[in-house]
Amino acid sequence: MQAIILFSHGSVLCGADRNLMELAATMRARGDAPIVEVAFLNYLQPDLSATAARCSALGATRIVIAPYFLIAGKFVTEDLPEAVARAKQENPSVVMVTANVIGFHSAMVDAVIEAMETARPPSAWSERLDEAGSVCREEPRCPLYGSEVCKAHVEVPA
Repeated sequence: MQAIILFSHGSVLCGADRNLMELAATMRARGDAPIVEVAFLNYLQPDLSATAARCSALGATRIVIAPYFLIAGKFVTEDLPEAVARAKQENPSVVMVTANVIGFHSAMVDAVIEAMETARPPSAWSERLDEAGSVCREEPRCPLYGSEVCKAHVEVPA
């Protein structure tokens, strides 16, 4: 059985994983593979090894790791192969292959144009940070941690 792991860098900003989670849910709903999961290189969990183990436990015999990156920079050319090697070592019975980065695709043109249609001044980005605050976790590295928009339990010194 095949699994797809959407692999991204991760972020200290709470809620930054939302887009990848939505993408995985959409791919699951469409039936793109029997198993569709996510993994992160840094800051967020699960990492690639944990996700590969989960896929294996769910019956995956082949995992396609799909880097959620536009270009094959350092994270893809250096960090991802190291993470894949660790995951393979921990799950030797599972075949793992890595897809190409997203790169250029004609559908990207429409996505960029659609994003441009919602262009706003920089001051409007605070609304997006308020949204991120609604999913805050106890993560001191998050730039919102301890702020008034952070919903995580935080004890702020007086």
